[in-house]
Parts: sequence; structure tokens; C-alpha cells
Amino acid sequence: MAITITRADVKRKCMIPTSETGYDSSIDSLISEMQAAVEYTIADVYLSDTGDTGLQAALKLGILEVISGEFLQQLAREFGNMEEFSVGGVTVGEMKERGPALVLQGSERLAPFLKSVQPMMIESAVQSTTEGIEPAFDTEEAEW
Repeated sequence: MAITITRADVKRKCMIPTSETGYDSSIDSLISEMQAAVEYTIADVYLSDTGDTGLQAALKLGILEVISGEFLQQLAREFGNMEEFSVGGVTVGEMKERGPALVLQGSERLAPFLKSVQPMMIESAVQSTTEGIEPAFDTEEAEW
């Protein structure tokens, strides 16, 4: 794994104070469980391009968003964390939509780099074994 996601990254993205240690083991487990699986879906050509710092930053952010969103979903499933109420248009309590929205945002960010996109790109590429050979017809000869 060339990309490193840390517990501090997840806490920052989820707005959990770094001094809060109650979720450390859950975050560490989630990172080790999910990061390799998410990276597996990304085409190797992008993961191995470590010289492109912008690309690596985009991949890291996408992976971080997916992991952080899943962590927020786990928090929401804990007893008492789904409680919220609204009065006069103001909502008090946990926002249930944050986790799924963050997962979706990360997934959309990673979408162009997925392995599942590559076969379509390869199929649409022009492949020729006649490199350097002049074409048998003149491109300026006739117009249809």
C-alpha cells in the first residue's frame, strides 16, 4: 500500500478530537480492513504513479472519505447516536446523512481510476502493428 491513511486523518475528517481515544482501535481496525480492499479496486497504473503527487493526493482523499464515511456509519449504529429532533427548521443531534454522503463523495472521486473503467479504455484504443509504415491510401485523395 503506497498510500497511507492514519487514525489522525480519519479523526480529522470525522471531526473527532485527537485527544478522544475511545475509538482508536475501531478506526485502526477499519483502516486495516478497508484500505487494501479499496486500493484493490484502483488500477495499478495509478497507484504506482508515485511521482504524480496530485494524483496520489486525490487517491488518498478518496480512500480517506470512503473509510471515514464508513466509520461515521458505524458510529450511527451505536445505541443513542441516531437520536435527533427538529424544531422550527433547526435539527439537533447526529446528522444521519454524513456517513453515506462521505462514502459517495469518496467513491465518485475514485471512479475515474477504477480497474473496471480500464477495459473500456483499452477496447477503444487504436491498436496497430504497422507502426512507422505509410498508409496504403492518401488521406487527402478523396472525400466521400
